[in-house]
Amino acid sequence: MRAVNFLLLVLVVASALAVVMLVAEDRRLTQELAVARDGIERLEGTYAELQLEEGTLTAQGRIERIATEELGMLPPAEDQITVVFR
Repeated sequence: MRAVNFLLLVLVVASALAVVMLVAEDRRLTQELAVARDGIERLEGTYAELQLEEGTLTAQGRIERIATEELGMLPPAEDQITVVFR
């Protein structure tokens, strides 16, 4: 009878240690997940800012203004246009 009680005690202690280790691992993984999610949120914010900036920089009016004012470009004359068909 004592051997059975001792075996049960060992099994209970081993089970308790396993629970403690698993809880610690769960906390560590939860912290890693929170850090990863924060990183994702920062990257999504940066991506949104970059998309807005890209839209501003590629606006047709801005490109036309830079072409005419800063680069001195003009639209081509009619005799300079060639239409190519496939």
